[in-house]
Amino acid sequence: MSRNGEWTTSQSRSFKRLAVPHNGYREGVPGVEVGSIVVLERQAWRVLEIREKPEDLWPANYEKAWQGVVSRWVEHEAARAAGELTPWGTPMAAQPEPVRSKWYYRPVNVVLQLVDQPKSKPRHVVTAPAYEWQTLPEHFVVCRVCHELPPCRHVETEETVNREVEKAERLMAIPRGACLGCGEAITSRMKAIRFPGPNLWRPDWGLDSAVFHARRSREECSTAAWRYEEQWKAQGLDKLNPELPEGGSSGPGGQQAA
Repeated sequence: MSRNGEWTTSQSRSFKRLAVPHNGYREGVPGVEVGSIVVLERQAWRVLEIREKPEDLWPANYEKAWQGVVSRWVEHEAARAAGELTPWGTPMAAQPEPVRSKWYYRPVNVVLQLVDQPKSKPRHVVTAPAYEWQTLPEHFVVCRVCHELPPCRHVETEETVNREVEKAERLMAIPRGACLGCGEAITSRMKAIRFPGPNLWRPDWGLDSAVFHARRSREECSTAAWRYEEQWKAQGLDKLNPELPEGGSSGPGGQQAA
């Protein structure tokens, strides 16, 4: 599973911000507290401490980001004082001066310890109050082999391998000259997209043999052609084969009878 591109465990849908003032949430929403169990790097961690970072000890990246907030506020207020208008032609509204201690992207130090290793060395993590942690109940499961929360890397690898095997088996079952998207034959009355150069999906077919139905009504054909074109370009074949052989079918983007 993933959330905003970040791996998450499949056994929880609970996401919370730190239970500190000014975390960007409305008051009264339960958050991550000391004693909570959170997910980090595919493992379960107990929160031992949540502590605000002193302003003079902010990490450089947080300080830089905060100065950017202040600069944008100064620019806005200067423009408003000069009588500038919004893109809609209305007067610019005044913005409250940002307060460092209330900024919900300020650094907070969170001390964690592996739940199943209560004597392990605590880990210190610097994060922002606005960051949402995936939380777990007291009863949760882990993989008995690698001790990671599910889905663990082993399961993900197996699933990836299975998908690739299924994909390879489907491609190998397609008859020579048929559409690499749907696997059906391309007749002389049909329009097709043919890619010059080596066949990236069925190299045993030889040169200039990668062909797809050009019909937009079949998503499996158009999607497969798009995926192939992306790989075709990534390998520089659009530069090595900028034009089609005399009398060939159309290249990417064109339509012509196969």
